[in-house]
Amino acid sequence: MLSYDIRDRRCLSAAVVGICLSCSLAAAAFPEFAYYTIDRIGKQMGQTSLVDIDKDGDLDWVVGERARTWWFEYVSAEKWIRHDLGQGVRTDVGGTAFDIDGDGWIDQFCGTGWYRNTGKPRTEPFERFDSGTIICHDNVAADINGDGKLDVVAISDQKAHLVTVWYEIPANPREKWIEHKIGGGIHGGVGPHGIGDLDGDGDDDIVRGDVWFENLDGKGLQWSEHAVLTAPEGNRPDRYGLAIKVWVCDLDADGDLDIVEAEADTVDGRVFWFENKGGAQNWTGRLISANHTNQDFHSLAVADFDNDGDLDVFSGGGPLTEKPPHKWFIWENKDGKAATWVQHEILSGKRCHEAKAADVDADGDIDICSKPWNGDEHIYLRNMLKETSNIQGRS
Repeated sequence: MLSYDIRDRRCLSAAVVGICLSCSLAAAAFPEFAYYTIDRIGKQMGQTSLVDIDKDGDLDWVVGERARTWWFEYVSAEKWIRHDLGQGVRTDVGGTAFDIDGDGWIDQFCGTGWYRNTGKPRTEPFERFDSGTIICHDNVAADINGDGKLDVVAISDQKAHLVTVWYEIPANPREKWIEHKIGGGIHGGVGPHGIGDLDGDGDDDIVRGDVWFENLDGKGLQWSEHAVLTAPEGNRPDRYGLAIKVWVCDLDADGDLDIVEAEADTVDGRVFWFENKGGAQNWTGRLISANHTNQDFHSLAVADFDNDGDLDVFSGGGPLTEKPPHKWFIWENKDGKAATWVQHEILSGKRCHEAKAADVDADGDIDICSKPWNGDEHIYLRNMLKETSNIQGRS
């Protein structure tokens, strides 16, 4: 793990050489990650996204408190510019960035409302609109009714009103959004990517951590709940009840969608996956992490971090981690079929909450951004795979 900070301007080329010297040139090593501080601001933050707010070809970091949101403009690994995005709409952790009004610019949805990108995000404030939607722990954008436009799925973590719903965005998104109930709720369980066609019938189904909801009519108006998702050795609800981070993907590359999950808001979380067998009629749960980690895995990202053509899994220790240091891991899908996993600790000593993974600097490998729940340091982990490969190629 290489460490960088905007206050520590050591030469990047020296870092790359350091990586090269520490890796075997004869074998493809798992990538190193260089550490940078984006900024220090905020507390108890959620609403995270990695998206191109200013349409300059790289990804920016979006994050917010319960009633205030920022975006951090990526200039370089060592330089990020903070911009106020909006204030007023209320949420807990839930929020997601996408083009809400169809004008080609990324907007931000946050629980009870949304902020419109005017097309001049560096110089003009975003416009705020209330949407009549719920305060929530999870928001995910997906096309639930099959009309070619994105909708929003939300899980409320309000104890008096635990519910899973989806919102149809009207033609004029400044009007009240149309709510459709899916089922009951838990503290958190559909984010960051808990939606996909699990049964192969051509429409999007929804995973809520402990169950999955079948989209019966393809329009999101009729749902059937399937309570089949029990973690190996049982689920581990903690002080806030059951909280699960979810990712739907074809983890074992067999042509159907599986479910990856991480246990959040618990002192001893695990990461595991459910193999889809028989058109989502049967599921087999298997551990990815150790059975006891002493980490609160309030983040989950599935991506090809080592560029070997299969999906790996990332998570890191969040606010309820029982025994610090907080640790960030990538589990390498060693055989490409999710049967063999190799754990890589990529960072230690920093709190991780609602992390996102994507190619921030557009260099062809997957980076990670995160921040704490209790704390204010926003972190950029730059994947050095491409830089290392370039140095080795010239050796």
